[in-house]
Amino acid sequence: MRAPRLPIVLLGLGLGTTQAVAAPIETAGATQCEVAGFSIDPDPKGTNVRSAPRADAPVICHLAPRVRVTPVETTGVTFKILGSKDGWLLIRDAYPDTDFTLDRANAGDGRGWVSGRLVGATLVAVNLRTAPRWDASVIANFGGPGSSPESVVVSTVHGCRGKYIEVTGSPLSGKTVRGWSYGPCSLQLTSCGAIVDEPKE
Repeated sequence: MRAPRLPIVLLGLGLGTTQAVAAPIETAGATQCEVAGFSIDPDPKGTNVRSAPRADAPVICHLAPRVRVTPVETTGVTFKILGSKDGWLLIRDAYPDTDFTLDRANAGDGRGWVSGRLVGATLVAVNLRTAPRWDASVIANFGGPGSSPESVVVSTVHGCRGKYIEVTGSPLSGKTVRGWSYGPCSLQLTSCGAIVDEPKE
């Protein structure tokens, strides 16, 4: 009895036409913003970037781990922050771009979500406020003698709205505080320049 033929040709065609499917980027309910930040993730394997603002969402990208540039200083990948939701940040346009490796299926979109616990920023506004607007109450002022916004170590970016980010930060002197700061900078080793004045709008 002759053995049945195996569908070798059909199997080959099926494998050849299989394409990766992009994980859709979830943005429903997210706030919008135009700010910048950088990775502070200490994991030597780098940072997971996900398709949605939650820990069980598919990983679509990785940010490279922080790089040691001196015995006491490290730098992380910088990026634009486009939105936030539930403590997660929607990012794009990382630099260096070689340190932002999206899956092939999601490369065209260019966006992804990272946990705000793994993101830092350099503050440039002297006032930390209770809400993302210029007339909100001031929680802390970093413009006094021996103090500056850039000296505040940001440990978490909780969210963003417009040009503001909500952070937890520790000044050189004083207790850790949480509030909203205007127009942060993503430079890590050099000064961001002049202190920013919040527009009254």
